[in-house]
Amino acid sequence: MAKIMKGNLQLNIKTYIIGLMLVGIVICFSSCQDKDEFTPDPISGDVNEFYADVQGSHEWDSFDAATDHIFITDNNTSVHIPANSLVYDDGSDVVGEISVSLQDYLNMGELIVHNVSAMMSSDRILSSEGVLFVSFAQGNEVLSVKPESLVTIRVPEPNASVDAILYDDGGEPIVFDWQVSGDTMSLKSWDFYWDGKDWIDSGYEFYITGSGWYNIALELNPDVSFNQPICVSLPRELFDGINSDVFLILDEYDTVVPLEMNSEKMLFCASFSNLPQDSDATIVSISSLGEGNYHFGMSHAIINLYNSELVVVPEPQTKEQILDFLGMF
Repeated sequence: MAKIMKGNLQLNIKTYIIGLMLVGIVICFSSCQDKDEFTPDPISGDVNEFYADVQGSHEWDSFDAATDHIFITDNNTSVHIPANSLVYDDGSDVVGEISVSLQDYLNMGELIVHNVSAMMSSDRILSSEGVLFVSFAQGNEVLSVKPESLVTIRVPEPNASVDAILYDDGGEPIVFDWQVSGDTMSLKSWDFYWDGKDWIDSGYEFYITGSGWYNIALELNPDVSFNQPICVSLPRELFDGINSDVFLILDEYDTVVPLEMNSEKMLFCASFSNLPQDSDATIVSISSLGEGNYHFGMSHAIINLYNSELVVVPEPQTKEQILDFLGMF
């Protein structure tokens, strides 16, 4: 009888163990199957959604082409268009009402919001006194300036530098590889009466030959510089080169440069041939993860040979908060 009971006990124990093993196999199979099927959420968003949300429209005005006209922005930048100074593509004088659009970006925050670079095509950094976009149009047709006409731009700047150079977009407005302009620029004081007010100021004055981008800038010539890529990393699980932009600001200079995504390194990088050694810098990132889900990152660093790869961790921010941050520059 004792042998029978012992045999039954051993049988029950074996049955119990086998049962546990079967349950474990089922659980493992289920969990392993779920693990194999798991895929992370794809990176989403497009940073251009942020720019479209904040940039708004250019300042513009309309007038009759046969009249003398001055358009003045909120920053007191002005463009003077003499009467009958604009022409169509075939060279004939423009007739009727036309529009002038003028946008002036006079600080680093505005350059970032409009994703404008202060780099030359030769990878040399420029210190910008102001970037402008001007356009003359009639309906959908862009107009040109008559060769003998003097369409004048005036940019107020009390500390205008005699070393500043006028650059333009070289006919490639999307690239922003600034080229030395063929248009003439000088330091001037002006006093004119317009729209019931005396406009008295001084700064930069130059003539333009048509619509396009212009940059009043000085080329950086530091005592000690180095030529090495500067790279910035963002958390890779959320941010990439489509939903994010990264900018390098040199705090001691009026300059901001967008960094480009290096797909091999998964870093935002740029190379410069005149980057000042041991310069104070602020790195800014702007991201849009879709549906108004914006992120903003900011970090400070000393740029040198030993600190050329930096880290920025963006945090959720509203559009208004991001604009407040950028207003500091």
